[in-house]
Amino acid sequence: MARLVALLVVLCCYFPSGPVFADDTSKQLVGSWKLTSWTIQIVGGDATEPFGPNPKGRALFTPDGFAAFIIVGANRKPATNNDEAAALLKSLLVYSGKFTIDGDKFTTKVDISGNELLTGLDQVRFFKLEGDRLSLRTAEQVSSVGIYQGKKVVGALTWEREH
Repeated sequence: MARLVALLVVLCCYFPSGPVFADDTSKQLVGSWKLTSWTIQIVGGDATEPFGPNPKGRALFTPDGFAAFIIVGANRKPATNNDEAAALLKSLLVYSGKFTIDGDKFTTKVDISGNELLTGLDQVRFFKLEGDRLSLRTAEQVSSVGIYQGKKVVGALTWEREH
C-alpha cells in the first residue's frame, strides 16, 4: 500500500496538471484554427505546396465532437467562365465529420466532402498540440488525387488558434 501511495505522489509531481486524456484534448481543440502552412512531401522526392505558399484555411472543432476543414489556394479570383470555375474546384479542399482522438491519432469520419472520394472514409492524421499551435500530418500513403496520383506522400499542416 505504501508503494502505491508513493507511486501516486510521484505521478502527481511528474504530471502536475494530470495526464491529458482524449476528452481533455478534444476540449482543447474546440474553436477556430487558421491554416499557416500546408506541404506535401513526395517520399523520395521534393516537398511541394499544393495550393501555393500562402494557402487560406480554417479548421473548426465543436464541443460535440465535429470537425470541419476548408482549405483554398491563395489569390483565387471569381470565375468568369466554365474553365475558370472548374479550376477553382481544383484549389478547394473541404470536408467535415465526427472526430475521435486516440493518443496522437486524430480521425475524422467524413460525412460531407467537396471530393466524393473522401465521403464515408476515415481521414487519419497524427497531431501535436502546443498551446495555440496545432500540427497535423498524414501517414505515408499512396495518393489517389491530382498530380500526386500513384505517388507515396506525407502531408503536413500547421494551424494557429484564432482568438
